[in-house]
Amino acid sequence: MKKSTFLIFATYIWIKTLLGLTFRPLATVRQVTRRPILLPVVFSPFIGLSILFVLGRIGAYLIDVYELKRELISLFLGTALISIALWQALLLYLLASFIFAFWRR
Repeated sequence: MKKSTFLIFATYIWIKTLLGLTFRPLATVRQVTRRPILLPVVFSPFIGLSILFVLGRIGAYLIDVYELKRELISLFLGTALISIALWQALLLYLLASFIFAFWRR
């Protein structure tokens, strides 16, 4: 398999699993526990959160924003932070419960 074909295939699987985690987290986490190679996809919200922090710091360094715009940006980033953190907590809870159930069986 050529590198470009493998990259396209890996990107497709990653996006497919990430969309499954977004719209059907219970079923997708169950599939991830059956195929441990997909385990890093569960941590995608944490990766997105890290990217959000880095972009926020770069933006704060490069752009000076005042008054209402600054409040809107902080509202958007705060909402994104809470949403992504809660989504990551849900995914970790589901992953832990499935691993525990699999281990118990």
